[in-house]
Amino acid sequence: MFGVITTSYKEVLYFDLTARQDWASVLATPNRTENSGFFYPSANVSLILSDVMKMPKQIDYAKVRFSASGVGSGQSKPYLTAYNYTSAGSLFSGGLSNPSLLANPDLRPLRTISFEAGTDLKMFKGRLGLNLSVYAGTTKDQILERILDRSTGYTRMVINAGKVQNKGIEITLSGTPVKSKDGLTWNTHVVFFSNRNRIAELADSSVVLRLGPVGGGQIVAQVGGSMGDLYGRGYVRSPDGQVVYDGNTGVALITEEVKYLGNVLPKFKVGFGNDFKYKRFRLHLLFDAQYGAVAHSLMHYKLAEQGKLTKTLPGRYNGIIGNGVVLTGDGKYIPNTVIATDIDQYYRSHFGIDNAEGSVFRTDFIKFREARLDYSLGPNALKKLGLQRATIGVYGRDLFIWSDWPMFDPEFGTLSGNDIVQGFEIGQFPSTRTMGVNIVVGF
Repeated sequence: MFGVITTSYKEVLYFDLTARQDWASVLATPNRTENSGFFYPSANVSLILSDVMKMPKQIDYAKVRFSASGVGSGQSKPYLTAYNYTSAGSLFSGGLSNPSLLANPDLRPLRTISFEAGTDLKMFKGRLGLNLSVYAGTTKDQILERILDRSTGYTRMVINAGKVQNKGIEITLSGTPVKSKDGLTWNTHVVFFSNRNRIAELADSSVVLRLGPVGGGQIVAQVGGSMGDLYGRGYVRSPDGQVVYDGNTGVALITEEVKYLGNVLPKFKVGFGNDFKYKRFRLHLLFDAQYGAVAHSLMHYKLAEQGKLTKTLPGRYNGIIGNGVVLTGDGKYIPNTVIATDIDQYYRSHFGIDNAEGSVFRTDFIKFREARLDYSLGPNALKKLGLQRATIGVYGRDLFIWSDWPMFDPEFGTLSGNDIVQGFEIGQFPSTRTMGVNIVVGF
């Protein structure tokens, strides 16, 4: 069911009210349906300031807006609320097996209440535009899968995960820096987006949402933390952050327990687009970037462990002294001077199966996402060819990456069933660069 009310006052003040009721069959069970419905209310109000008050001459248009909304979701994955057998696969065609996912008969829909305020500005006779939005929201009962001890007979369990608070900002700046009489035009835009989240409530103090392949790597949700927090075993460090080495063997010491290694969600993303037009030529260039996230690279771990990376070359013939400190018997930290002669063990302590931190890297990047150059035929050429329009162009996508990520692409996606796993790169393939020619004709 859906309803909308829209009204305005003197074409300067606008108000919209919507209401919607949805039901998701995947939230129902054979015995109940009461948790399967969720309500979507929203209210939006906007005021065109430039029509009700005198603005500086540089401002052509100004609008402020505010909205509040509530949304719900029941996911699209079926059979989460009742015990069910799963396909045994092609090996036993038509056969069934016990499930590995523990269903939740009390599963509730996800609900989010959010508030947003923003402004739209156009300045200098339309040559510059600004769109600013700030928002805050609270999400309750996220539908997640937590890791279970295999002694339960299951590997994962469906849960509703407490309360998560989000706040963020989005800024879009657009403009026309160049608009000359000889036909040269340059339009550009920059989009900045940043989001922060905090886990305010959980049924347990912490929940393991995803396990990594080595070193105790795991994505953990805990009260006071953030969604996407990455944990794993790592270096034993001195109070000032230096790596502690074994005073006898010279290999790095690794923690027994997992430690916080960073968050797999970026602190912000930026997009930068440009469109140039000169006579019948058009050039489009698009860049984007992200900053502030980390991830674990299984490929880096495996290649380093096998000695296939150049970073494992030092010390192969004469030993190596690790950069860090040694803890003495009286509790003092002194510079490490111990020569590690077992080079295999030395590099395993840094990048091996027990050390997740050694293969955790920042996923910051700048990408040359897209380029396109088009040429459109003029009226005389079109007339001779009997065409209404004709354009020929060359294009390229994902052309270059600037990043310290050690493998192919920091913007990887690892599939696990129907999910895309964030934070763990597991056997990544090289990303694809696409280039081509495009011809458009109209008769």
